[in-house]
Amino acid sequence: MTSGVKFSTRYVDILSDAGFKAVFADPQNKTVLISMLNVFLPKERKVKDLSYSTTELPASVADGKGVRLDLRCTGEDGTEFIVEMQKRIHPNFFKRCVFYSSKIYNAQAKGAGYDMTPVYLIAILRDKLPHVNENQWGNDNMVSCYKMLETRTYELAEETICCTFVELGRFTKQLSECSSDIDKWCYAFKHLNQLEECPEVLNDGSLKDLFNKSEIAAFSLDKQKKYESDMITDGDIAEFRKMDFNEGLKQGIAEGE
Repeated sequence: MTSGVKFSTRYVDILSDAGFKAVFADPQNKTVLISMLNVFLPKERKVKDLSYSTTELPASVADGKGVRLDLRCTGEDGTEFIVEMQKRIHPNFFKRCVFYSSKIYNAQAKGAGYDMTPVYLIAILRDKLPHVNENQWGNDNMVSCYKMLETRTYELAEETICCTFVELGRFTKQLSECSSDIDKWCYAFKHLNQLEECPEVLNDGSLKDLFNKSEIAAFSLDKQKKYESDMITDGDIAEFRKMDFNEGLKQGIAEGE
């Protein structure tokens, strides 16, 4: 079965599993990853250094595999913490994020001790999450952050688990409207594989480095082959999803008749 995936673009599709992994799971691109984390992590957390491993999570639903980055970080203030990155919305998404984060947090416990470092989960999402008060969000509020806070004073007793969601489905700004680092990174995430060169507005610092590290022609031959193979797999999974949806739709119509 062929997926019809084309590789004519200059830069990877960074929102695909293949592109995300090619850029952010490569240890040679650690500085790009650190820069990205420092844009989306809560402002009191700034990464100075990190070590990481990439894990392919077996799918618990019929949607293929997802890329997860498990990152051990050292902050600029010397504090050590863990960042868990995910990028795909599953059923019961929020519960899954808390579940994964809790497992990582609990795994640090040794004996009867509770000397655990905080866990920060960041999810870069192509779509947008549903919210109870949708009118409070709109298209300018792409980043949401959930912590354990006291409901009256909003006091954070102690750092434990923090979930941050970057909802790219809410980002609709044109390039000329991008002023903040969050705007620029969101634009790059959404449009990188559609561009033929790095726009002047983004052509500095960490974003320039992102474009350089995302250029397919600059990959080693082995990395190019791996990216193309992974993209074909992603495309086939998408085709299977579409087929399953169409088959389910036909069955629903037949039952309705």
